[in-house]
Amino acid sequence: MAHISGRRRALLLAAPAVLCAGWLPRAHATAYPDKPVRLVVPFAAGGPVDGIARMLSRQMGGGLAQPVVVDNRPGAGGVIGLSAIASAPADGYSMVLSSIQLVTNPALMPSLPFVAERDFAPVTVVGFIPHALVVRGDYPARTLQDLVAMARKAPGSMNYGSSGNGTSTHLAGAMFAERAGIRAVHAPYRGASPALTDLLGGQIQFMFLDVPTALPYLKSGKLRALALAPSSGASVLPDVPTIAASGYPGFDIHAWYGLLTRTGTPPEIQQRLYQETRRAIQSEAGRAYLKAQGIEPGGMPPAEFGALIRADLASWRGVVERLHISLS
Repeated sequence: MAHISGRRRALLLAAPAVLCAGWLPRAHATAYPDKPVRLVVPFAAGGPVDGIARMLSRQMGGGLAQPVVVDNRPGAGGVIGLSAIASAPADGYSMVLSSIQLVTNPALMPSLPFVAERDFAPVTVVGFIPHALVVRGDYPARTLQDLVAMARKAPGSMNYGSSGNGTSTHLAGAMFAERAGIRAVHAPYRGASPALTDLLGGQIQFMFLDVPTALPYLKSGKLRALALAPSSGASVLPDVPTIAASGYPGFDIHAWYGLLTRTGTPPEIQQRLYQETRRAIQSEAGRAYLKAQGIEPGGMPPAEFGALIRADLASWRGVVERLHISLS
């Protein structure tokens, strides 16, 4: 048996430890996440999207073991916030909580600084936001059929409001007027709040409003919901019929809030973000928050969300072209 000196024996015993130690810095460098994660909100602080982002920030921070920092980047209908992610590194440290404007804006703004299908990697839908066709609480129309009959009796005399040209409330109103065969004048406002003020004041007769915004007014009786835009209805308003079930089969407008990151983000990081977002949505606190806002919790896998984005891009592009809708 060969004799091994004490010094050589010590070196051989130490080798595995040296090799392992050599791997430690590399393993640490690839750990995700090892710093705070940024969550961009393309709207001002205090709104519904911002509220959801802060709920996600609280819930996801624990699972990721890193702070999730909300970064409000309002302006240009969400374009500024989305652009921040489209130009961010594809490392999973930047996400954006987008509204349905991700899929409506490309049809309305041909010169966007990004391409939705190319520049964003879907994570998941955080929640679906039902829209309701609402009138003032004391308005004579008690049903959707009443409203259509009144509009047909005096073509062009009825006004519908929206939170701005090209918004989901505008597109929903235009689609309904076309489908119902009525002539109604579109009155765009700078946000839902001033439109709601004029609806309550009688300057406009109806509008589509997202349920989270409408809910307190519906509960107080200041507004009445005649019908819901999504064919699936809304669990928070179980007694309100859908437009599809009120004589317009196939009418189905769904809006959503979705989480996305930069295209090129490693699949394992994209999957980690999905798992943590889904956990946050399905947690007791997450579900309670969303339900209280009238939002139907999401959680679909990235591939399914990607398919939804592609389908919505094509659908809204067709609507905008057919109805000749523009931002002017």
